[in-house]
Amino acid sequence: MAFGAILFFVGIIAQVRFGAKRIKIIKLRGKEYKLWQFVVTTIGSGVALIIVSVLVPKYLPYQPESTAQTVQPAISGNLKYELDSILSSLKINNGPLMDAISRFQSEYPEALKRGDKNVTDLLVLEMAFRIRTELQNLDYPESQIEREVERITGILKQPAQQGR
Repeated sequence: MAFGAILFFVGIIAQVRFGAKRIKIIKLRGKEYKLWQFVVTTIGSGVALIIVSVLVPKYLPYQPESTAQTVQPAISGNLKYELDSILSSLKINNGPLMDAISRFQSEYPEALKRGDKNVTDLLVLEMAFRIRTELQNLDYPESQIEREVERITGILKQPAQQGR
C-alpha cells in the first residue's frame, strides 16, 4: 500500500511540477515519455496497488497453520467421560463453555511446558470464572458452585499434571 501511495503522489507531483514548467516530454532511463503517459501510468499504478493491497487480505485471509491444534493433548477416556457426565448433570454443556474447555486443554499444557506460572494461573482463573458464571445463571447454591468449580478444574488440570 505504501508503494502505491508513493507512486500516486509521484504522478501528482510530476503533473504539477512539469505542467507548471510546460514540459511535455520526460526522459527516464534512456526513454522518452509524454507527460500525460507518465502521469497516467504512475497514478494508475499507485491506485491499482492500493486497491490490490486492500482487497487481497479481504478475499485471501491469513490462515495460520493448524499444527498447534493437532498437537494438543487429548483428555483420557475416563476423564472425558467424567467431565461430560458432570457438565451434563449440571446442564452447563453448552457451546461457549465447551469451546473454552477445549481452548484450556490446548493452552494449559503449553504454558506448563514453558514454565509460565502466570499464564497457567490465569487460564485456571478464567475457566473457574466461566464455570462459576454458568452455574450462577442456573441459580445453583454458592456452596455447590464452589465444589463443582473445584471438581471440574481438577479434572481439566489432571492430564497436564500426568504429563509432567
